[in-house]
Amino acid sequence: MLKIAHVCRPLIQPAGTERSVVEMASEMAKQGLEVRIYTPKLREDLFGGMSKTVDVEEVGVPSSPLFDFYFDLILAKRLVSEACKWADILILHHGHPVASLAITRFSKTCIPFYHIDRWDRNMWGGLRPIERIYTFPLNALELKSLREVPLVFANSESLANTIRSQEPRAKVVPITIGVDTSKFSPKWEKDDGFIMMAGRFHPMNNFDLGIAAVCRTDFKLTISGIVENKTLWYYTHLKRILSRNPDLSERVVIETNGEDGLIDRLQRCSLFFSPRIYDYLGHAALEPMACAKPVVQLMTQPRFEDDPPIILCRNDPNEWRNSARALLDDPKSRKELGRKSYEFVQEKHSLKLTVSQILHFAVNLFRNQGK
Repeated sequence: MLKIAHVCRPLIQPAGTERSVVEMASEMAKQGLEVRIYTPKLREDLFGGMSKTVDVEEVGVPSSPLFDFYFDLILAKRLVSEACKWADILILHHGHPVASLAITRFSKTCIPFYHIDRWDRNMWGGLRPIERIYTFPLNALELKSLREVPLVFANSESLANTIRSQEPRAKVVPITIGVDTSKFSPKWEKDDGFIMMAGRFHPMNNFDLGIAAVCRTDFKLTISGIVENKTLWYYTHLKRILSRNPDLSERVVIETNGEDGLIDRLQRCSLFFSPRIYDYLGHAALEPMACAKPVVQLMTQPRFEDDPPIILCRNDPNEWRNSARALLDDPKSRKELGRKSYEFVQEKHSLKLTVSQILHFAVNLFRNQGK
């Protein structure tokens, strides 16, 4: 039986990349595969303790510095060295240039899996002026690895195209973002009349737009977020907006929920705002859709992959306000759009489909390399 190792950063925060790693590994284990996660640290109650369904190897490494892209390489090198002692196939979720090491030194099948656009300068916020200088050596390593490895995974066609634009010789395959529909599922009778947003407190998630949209309304908004030290300033910024506006502070709630709390809010909300500045749907939008909730999404491009049943709005609070009002005033249309959202996730974004895609390409690569 094939042994598959997922190699990643510390699994501490209940965010999208961490969820992808844990849920994919758990689904593989359910399908009878031998699976391990190699990580420096694991929070035991992450995603409701789902990690207990998978064998996890915690490999001790030094603590991460502030600038951690290069630290990812040190971390990945240590984790890959350990994983190669056991696994037949490695899926490398961070420190991607180290994939070449697994292939050349250990003769292992290793596939880097990209979950974020590392070349997006907007991710750097106030550090953008130093980004090009800081990442120059890393980019050279990254592009060299992309040329050398036989296969690369990306979590969307959009990100796959970005990688190809950086290195045209890279062999990139987009992998569908999968939702665990056994957990994120509808409670059809639940509709408590509030709007919801969720995700890391990060400027790329653009929660300001959602807050601006509920100004001068009677809408209630719940933000279920993840606080991180690197972007604590953004969390503080949002809290400051609310503290300066007594009317907003009475209608907008900021929470940090565990797994059960997040799912409960998603099942009870009336609709979901996704103002994130990305051109694909991530977990934050797909999970409420799996719970049969309509999603209002920032229009970063004219259409999204797979033509999801979402409402696209420009970066204009008035458009978001009008769309929310139309949905909240029409329960029948709201329920119908929610039903279409649910069916879309079931058909195109199930966790089983994600794992099936990964195994198809990874196993074929392993067999071809063994010839």
